Amino acid sequence: MPENVSSTALTTDPVSPEFERRFPRRFLFAGAAAGVAALSLAGAPAAEAAPATTPWTLGGNTGVTTSNFLGPTNAGAPLIFKTKNDSASSLSEKMRLSAIGRLGLGVTDPKARLDAVGSTIAVQGTSTATTTAGRALSGIAKGGYGVFAKSNETAAYCDGGSLGVYARGAIAVRGEGTTYGGALSGADTGLQADGAVFGVRAFGATAVYASGTDYSVRATGGKYAVLAENGGTASVRGNSPYVGVWGDGATFGVYGRATGAGGENYGLFGSSASPQGYALYASGNARVTGTLSKSAGSFQIDHPLDPDNKWLSHSFVESPDMMNVYNGNVTTDAKGDATVTLPDYFEALNRDFRYQLTVIGGGFAQAIVSRKIAKNSFALKTDKPGIEVSWQVTGIRHDSYAEAHPIVVETAKTPADTARRGSGAEPGSGPVEAPVAPLPDAAVVPPAPTAPKASASTTAP
Repeated sequence: MPENVSSTALTTDPVSPEFERRFPRRFLFAGAAAGVAALSLAGAPAAEAAPATTPWTLGGNTGVTTSNFLGPTNAGAPLIFKTKNDSASSLSEKMRLSAIGRLGLGVTDPKARLDAVGSTIAVQGTSTATTTAGRALSGIAKGGYGVFAKSNETAAYCDGGSLGVYARGAIAVRGEGTTYGGALSGADTGLQADGAVFGVRAFGATAVYASGTDYSVRATGGKYAVLAENGGTASVRGNSPYVGVWGDGATFGVYGRATGAGGENYGLFGSSASPQGYALYASGNARVTGTLSKSAGSFQIDHPLDPDNKWLSHSFVESPDMMNVYNGNVTTDAKGDATVTLPDYFEALNRDFRYQLTVIGGGFAQAIVSRKIAKNSFALKTDKPGIEVSWQVTGIRHDSYAEAHPIVVETAKTPADTARRGSGAEPGSGPVEAPVAPLPDAAVVPPAPTAPKASASTTAP
């Protein structure tokens, strides 16, 4: 031992400058083979020297056998690593390997194979691989969870230049939170999930909340991009200051079907809170293959005398029958006879014919139907020659569809109609209130994002 340095001084002050000068750190290891006594930190009992034939040195070891090790030999004692943050700080524990093989970083009682505690980032993984084989952090479990995250604020935050999170499994990602099950953002894709059963399955007051400058959620699927099921009020709900639900499809923009086998239900329901609004607006042709029921009907066109500033609205002609109307003008010959030819489908489509004849000009004259409709024509006769006659014929449809779906003129209201609208309401006008639930708590769902942008190939309604 160098002179003027007592064993007491070395034991009580092992990190003093004098200690470092006289005993370089390599002596801590090489000294074991040379018979130097083990040193104790902070008064802890000295550990037994490791049985070895080769000393541990900082420059490396050669010929190390399985009998060599670094650590205590007394039962239940952990291997502790201490460092000083700077010259002004005291020596403190930074890492501990427990007797049962648990590594603790910043924790003296590790609860897992690796237990890290930090005031900022507990564990950070970085992969420099430039291919998809790189993994900054990989978790594999035969049961339970590959990765389990828990936080009072955000359990997991993922941000990637290409993919924020890529998950694959029977349940690729499962998140449970008092506010959000998951919140993901990525410069390209916030979340991409592939699952044998579910790509993403979420539970919560708001199971999935997404916010994006262009798309909050964008999904691509072989059959269904998004499948939502078993919603207590609605499987899918959209709230927006502009478009609640936007659908673009090569065949159907929006497809709705009511699967209830009985009762009053709706394949597509629309309502408007504005008196000037439209519950349903079609920019283009509209087609109904069933019966169209309405409280009233009209058509609206540009006013022919002021098309830039006025509309012209007319009511539909209504009848309790499925009636077709045909009309025209004809002039009788020198004998006062005329034949009116009707479309070749007239008798196949119509029955129960009605006639109206009106003489036009040429003085007073009489006109009668001289032959009823037969072979898609009828004849008329005037008591004077060369008389112009305006005629009108009506028929009631009797094609196969009309026969199978006759209009029932008088029907009783259902109990739901009576309770909902009162005994004075007109039938066929539909429900008054849309089947919606109250809006979620504003504290849970932040304000809606700005209106979606229409692409160059999409025109906003």
